[in-house]
Amino acid sequence: MIFTVQHTCKKEGDEEFVLKNIPFLSEYDPEQNKKPFLGEGYYFWDYNEDYAKFWGRLHYNNKFYVCEADIEVDHEKDGFYLDLVGNRKHLVFFVDLLREFNLIHEEGTKGIDLCYIINYLRKECPEEAFPFKVIRAVDYKNKEKAGIKIDFNDKGEKRSYTILNPRIIISFLKEKKLII
Repeated sequence: MIFTVQHTCKKEGDEEFVLKNIPFLSEYDPEQNKKPFLGEGYYFWDYNEDYAKFWGRLHYNNKFYVCEADIEVDHEKDGFYLDLVGNRKHLVFFVDLLREFNLIHEEGTKGIDLCYIINYLRKECPEEAFPFKVIRAVDYKNKEKAGIKIDFNDKGEKRSYTILNPRIIISFLKEKKLII
């Protein structure tokens, strides 16, 4: 499967340095308050240049680069792929796994961060139980006004909607060489 992605990084070094060294690792170190969404890995926005730029302005004080590439997710080269965006079987599997390890309850994870859960599963589970080296997920911000939302119908206070420009992220556990 091929994705067009963007990688946002702080503007350290010139373009040549960035293009030679991209992508940059997002480290998981809770003691240093480094808690990337899906645990430690190499992160990409799934075809969302606008949000890649927003992220750069917000997290890198407007001193950033956005690099775009087409990447292929290959089970043999990259490791197994967990799609928490568009694969209902993967979602059900993940919830069942969280229940098995007592990491989720009826109301959700009750304060346990997904980044912690992913790192825990990668370190504590046998690889057969959690073999995923590539994870794709949606970054929802429930109270945020941003996003193009369109109602399915107009049913008063309990309106249902879909988001037409979701923030989808893809994380690779191993470095992914890019052709920019």
